[in-house]
Amino acid sequence: MAKQAARPAGAYFFLDGGGETGQLIHEHNWDATSLGPIEQWPLSLRSTLGIMLHSAFPMFLFWGREELLCFYNDAYRPSLGIDGKHPAIGKNAKEVWPDIWEFIGPLIEQVMTRGTPVWYEDQLLPIYRNGKMEDVYWTFSYSPAYDDNGNIGGVFVTCTETTDKVKNISRLRESERSFRNLVREATVGIVIMRGRNYVVEMVNESYGMLIDRTPEELMHKPIFDVIPETGPYFRAMLDGVMNTGESVNLNEHPYFVYADGRKIEGFLNFVYQPYKEEDGTITGVIAICQDVTEQVRSRRKAENSEQQLRAIVESAPFPIGVYAGREMRIVLANRSILDVWGKGYDVIGKLYSDILPELSNQAIFQQLDDVYTTGVAFHARDQRVDLVVDGRLQPYYFNYSFTPVYDADGNVYGVMNTAAEVTDLNMARQKVEQSEKNFRNIILQAPVAMCMLLGPQHVVAIANEMMIALWGKEEEDVLYKPLFDAVPDTREQGLERMLAEVYETGVQAKAAERPIAFVRNDKTEITYIDIVYEPYQDELGTTLGVLVTCVDVTQQVLARQQIEDVVAARTKELAMANDSLQRSNAALEQFAYIASHDLQEPLRKVSTYSQMLEQNLGSIDDRSKHYLDKINSSTARMATLVRGVLTYSQLSGTDPGFSKVSLENVVGEILTDFELLIAQRNASVMYSGLPEIMAIPLQMSQLFGNLIGNALKFCKANGTPEVSISAVLLPAEEVIARGLADGGRYYSITVADNGIGFDQQHAQRIFNIFQRLHGKTDYLGTGIGLAMCRKIAENHGGDIYAESTPGEGARFTVILPEDGSEQR
Repeated sequence: MAKQAARPAGAYFFLDGGGETGQLIHEHNWDATSLGPIEQWPLSLRSTLGIMLHSAFPMFLFWGREELLCFYNDAYRPSLGIDGKHPAIGKNAKEVWPDIWEFIGPLIEQVMTRGTPVWYEDQLLPIYRNGKMEDVYWTFSYSPAYDDNGNIGGVFVTCTETTDKVKNISRLRESERSFRNLVREATVGIVIMRGRNYVVEMVNESYGMLIDRTPEELMHKPIFDVIPETGPYFRAMLDGVMNTGESVNLNEHPYFVYADGRKIEGFLNFVYQPYKEEDGTITGVIAICQDVTEQVRSRRKAENSEQQLRAIVESAPFPIGVYAGREMRIVLANRSILDVWGKGYDVIGKLYSDILPELSNQAIFQQLDDVYTTGVAFHARDQRVDLVVDGRLQPYYFNYSFTPVYDADGNVYGVMNTAAEVTDLNMARQKVEQSEKNFRNIILQAPVAMCMLLGPQHVVAIANEMMIALWGKEEEDVLYKPLFDAVPDTREQGLERMLAEVYETGVQAKAAERPIAFVRNDKTEITYIDIVYEPYQDELGTTLGVLVTCVDVTQQVLARQQIEDVVAARTKELAMANDSLQRSNAALEQFAYIASHDLQEPLRKVSTYSQMLEQNLGSIDDRSKHYLDKINSSTARMATLVRGVLTYSQLSGTDPGFSKVSLENVVGEILTDFELLIAQRNASVMYSGLPEIMAIPLQMSQLFGNLIGNALKFCKANGTPEVSISAVLLPAEEVIARGLADGGRYYSITVADNGIGFDQQHAQRIFNIFQRLHGKTDYLGTGIGLAMCRKIAENHGGDIYAESTPGEGARFTVILPEDGSEQR
């Protein structure tokens, strides 16, 4: 059959804008199929193709129950391969998809027969395309496509190839496995923490080594439960990463942890990064830590060495300058070289050529550049250099050197200029000699023992009288000899190693109150010395020797030791005195108990006989009656006093009898006892919020009974007593300030009244036994009650104090621990 002639795309509206596949449908010879010419196609087929061809989503259509003719759009086209099944327009489905027909054939039949759609996600369908079989993954749906009569005319397929997605997931999983392996094997510490509690989900041994823990000790635990000491600082950083999603990057950050009672500390470079899920949600933090402790310490040591070098350069008696970069920028210049130039310190940071432009025609700039370029030093002797000094160009002669200066990587970064002016050779020699003399004089005239040791054998080059006296030797016996040959008694006391380290490393060493055994007059004496070993270096930084400074602190050390011995002796004496005092107190309490016990019987007899005498006399005169009343009153007061002494003596008993005590109940019972007195005086007593504590129940009743009784007793004449009782938890800082036992909770309980009050100057005296501020005829009492209150507070590890102003009432505050049995 002849090929159908091409028709304009506009002839069939549903093909317009259908792209490549629309054109292929238009050009295909449909007369050879059951569909026939396009103008005869069912409207439903045209509508379906119109939708499909104009969609950007991959779609496919099988049409016809028998032929299952293939249609698809441009979006589906790439899934057919470069030179594979395309073009498949108008072909039978089984011919196009023989490689997967066993899978899709039954699905097509199910949809065509039952009208039931099917859906698959990431389904593997190996197909032949691009000249080979490929594993291809699809997410697709098959649904019925209806003809003009409402019957199923085909199968409509929406699909997307997910091969890349599946492979990416596979790669992601493999990447995760690789990541976990990478984390395990990494030489830097890595830990992944999830959730707001920062539970360790992944950690490597390198991180564990930083905090002296194994990964097993960290896994699945909140990180700050394992190392709580880091929480106060590092938790805020982690919270910031979780809240903002912004990474934290810190270098050379100090840290410390405790492990097995040891403090581990150092410096870290670390990064905190948010740990995100696929949807971008932040669920944790990744910490990457590198231990840079050694680098930091090494750098600091190097900085210290550089600082020492600068100090030595600055104090050097000969000209020294350091110029950085090819442009020769001045970074260091000591006073000597500035004097040679006739300049000030403002030259630092400026170019050498700008400061000394007169050298431009004297070859010196070229010499500097050659040293910088080649790394080979340049030396000149008796070289004429014309310099502008005091506004005039003048000739000078120098011995000078240009020496390359290297950075840590071994690259030349600058040139060091050392020089000696030899314009007047004799003058220069005199200056050098004077400089040496000055240096020697500094040592010889120093107010402390000093010496200079040269070379690895530590030969004594200079030593002042104080140093020679310290050694206990004669000057001729030590000068120009190795130290440990001249003073052999100082051997094997650790000094050899210290001197060797200073000489080898160029780093200062100190020792405070170091005991050294010296043999003086054939007798070994221990001398305590503060020692400073300072490296003595030349202009190139080479250590030539060690400058030693010693201060004899023997008297101070011995005096301190003597003081410590005296303190120890006094402490022992105090302990013995305290023990004696405790025994005396025990005996006194025993005496008070026996005395008060034995006094009660005679008092009862005096009271009884007085009453019998009064009855026997019958009618008596007023004077006799007054005397008998005095006897009865004194006897009653004496009995009350004896009972008070007995009660006070019992407060120091050995059996504490502690139990849970509700102070609310205690106060309630006391108010019941005072019910009649409260009613008589029309008093009001308010209390609330009183705690429950561990205490001795009877003593709590005595304590609050005395305080409430005093508040009712010492009321204003014709006044209405008002008493309030309240309690608050004492802040921890106040517990410490009051010197109370640490580690417990304390309550501050206040009993306040509106009574007569007292002068604050008596606030301490009222707690002493038998102390009264008022006459016995004005207010009844024995002067024991408040002493008992203080004794009870002390028995419970607490305190009591009073505050008052005359006429404005009083406030008694009792401080009691929540668990008094532990604070005794």
